[in-house]
Amino acid sequence: MALPHSNSRSSIKTAVLRWTGILAALFIAFVFYYQDYVLDKAVRRIDNHARVVTSSLWTFDRSGPLAYLRLAAEANGYLTITVYDESDSVFLTLQGPPLTKTERLLNSLHLLPVHDLDTNIVYEDGVIGRIVTQWPNRSVYLYLNIFFWLALVLVGITLLLSLIDAKHSLEDRVKERTVALENEIAERKKTEEALRDQTQRLKLHVMNTPLAVIEWNIDFEVVEWNRAAEYIFEYRREEALGKVGYDFMLPDTEKNHVEDVWKQLTSNTGGYRSVNLNLTKYGTVKTCEWYNTTLTNRAGDIIGVASLVLDITERKRAEAENERLQAQLLQAQKMEAVGNLAGGIAHDFNNILQTISGNTGLLLIDNPADARHHARLQAIERAVRRAAELVRQLLTFSRKINSDLKPLDLNQEIRQIRGILAHTMPKMIAMDLQLDDDLPLIRGDSVQVEQVLLNLAINAMHAMIDGGTLTIRTNSVMLDESFCRKHLGAEAGPYAQLSITDTGAGIAKEALEHIFEPFFTTKSIGQGTGLGLSIVYGIVKSHQAFLECYSTPGSGTEFQFFFPALPETAAGLETPAEAEEMRGGTETILLIDDEEAIREIGREILSTFSYTVFCADSGEAGLEAYFGERAGTIDLVILDLNMPGMGGFACLQKLREKDPESRIVIASGYTPTDVINRAMDHGARSVIAKPFQLAELLRSVRTVLDGH
Repeated sequence: MALPHSNSRSSIKTAVLRWTGILAALFIAFVFYYQDYVLDKAVRRIDNHARVVTSSLWTFDRSGPLAYLRLAAEANGYLTITVYDESDSVFLTLQGPPLTKTERLLNSLHLLPVHDLDTNIVYEDGVIGRIVTQWPNRSVYLYLNIFFWLALVLVGITLLLSLIDAKHSLEDRVKERTVALENEIAERKKTEEALRDQTQRLKLHVMNTPLAVIEWNIDFEVVEWNRAAEYIFEYRREEALGKVGYDFMLPDTEKNHVEDVWKQLTSNTGGYRSVNLNLTKYGTVKTCEWYNTTLTNRAGDIIGVASLVLDITERKRAEAENERLQAQLLQAQKMEAVGNLAGGIAHDFNNILQTISGNTGLLLIDNPADARHHARLQAIERAVRRAAELVRQLLTFSRKINSDLKPLDLNQEIRQIRGILAHTMPKMIAMDLQLDDDLPLIRGDSVQVEQVLLNLAINAMHAMIDGGTLTIRTNSVMLDESFCRKHLGAEAGPYAQLSITDTGAGIAKEALEHIFEPFFTTKSIGQGTGLGLSIVYGIVKSHQAFLECYSTPGSGTEFQFFFPALPETAAGLETPAEAEEMRGGTETILLIDDEEAIREIGREILSTFSYTVFCADSGEAGLEAYFGERAGTIDLVILDLNMPGMGGFACLQKLREKDPESRIVIASGYTPTDVINRAMDHGARSVIAKPFQLAELLRSVRTVLDGH
């Protein structure tokens, strides 16, 4: 064993402590293992005792096992042995040798534990008793003996190391003058060899580490470039050596920042962490994390910088994607809240509009066309219809109602939207309509098509902040198989093409791929939700239509829509219904609605046209009236579904359950489509949406009563 020539006492102390730790660990491990071992062995012994005394316990022969158990107590050092029979009564008890004074002392110090060992006595697969012993674990004597010898070993090691150290010290003094040069040469050779080995290992480590390792001289020139750097920056080592960092791996936007970092590194010793955008050999921009450390010579002068580089491009993309998804989730939660709010507002707002509409209708009856206030009352009625349409648009936006597809003239919708845009579009933006007079009809939802036109017109306005031209063009086209192959679900045939073109800033190529994704927007915060085009996309898909977008930055954007044309046999626009005579009747009607104003205006309208009307403010009150005091007299029930208490739907079920012939008309300010469908499936005869016109109510009531 060779000890170092300096700090020998420290080395001896360290070696002694190391050996002490090793021996202590081995001793503790042995104790833990041996404790389990002897305890397990003791348990097996008592199991053997149980098998020996089985027959004696079965025959209640106390003398048979007594000699055996006495020998077992003496051999194993049991303090007591007790055998219990099947009823847990003591069969026999035997006292073994007691603890000595030393053992009692060790027991009080928890060094000599006494274990109560208990096992069952089994005879022919049945338990006929048990044997219990008090067994002192005397392993401590073995541990003390081992500890004593370990201490001797440690003392011997300490003495041996001291003697060796003294021997070496004496030899060093003798040889100090005679072999100084020989030792110096040998040490130098050894140092040089170790240095070569260390340099080789370091070089291998540098070349093979997954981090890019780049070493720079004081002039910011590459002097070392490992394989990871080749992989990240795509320059071979031979290409990178000698290059200046500013010249080949930095985009212009990063040069000032990196120059500041370099000045800080070359003027102060220490390290610096930075995150930079870097260029690869083939022009790819990567995000890299740099850990830079200055290199100094023995005099303390800075001679260069060593950099460890980690490519974090994918991590940054993942973090950005995560932030985008979190923002989308937050926005989706907001939109869910908007949708729920829209449903609640729609019900209450339509009830208010119903009151206005009903009273206006009654006033129009009292004010014929030549009356002074007739025109004003008609204006109020038109305003109510417009307000109801706005509510429907809000519900459409929040996906609370389904599309209402009917034969539709795109040209007519475009002309109507032009009037709206004329009041909102800046004067420096011109609008050019190029409409095909022979355009076929399509199946569409007027409100949703209007929303598509408005959304795209607003986007075009934002893109043409300095003015321009918004062109809306329609054409009748025949799509072929090549188009259909590019658009899943498309069928060749006649289509109505709608093109919306602006002369604005255009859309970048990388953004063009994402414009229909929910929440994607290139607008500033607060100027857009990223939902406009995704809603347009959803509406187009619900119309079984297709769309394409073409854009060139700086030249504008064009959206093209292809709506399946209606066959000529199916084509035909809904024409406004001719004014029909508003007919009443003498039947009895039960009006169930929780809004007092609705009940009052409904009673007045129906009573004006000779109906007998009774009202109820809840489903419970309606059932009591229908089957109680008014039983057998009610010809028709007008029922609101959205009410407190049992609600309208449960009331409908009870009415139909007890009277399958009951005639029920649903009148609701807002009820989701699926609930309306369920109501019809459960026997409702008709549905009329608030705010309804006076004529609509009378027509629906008369139709159901007449059985049409």
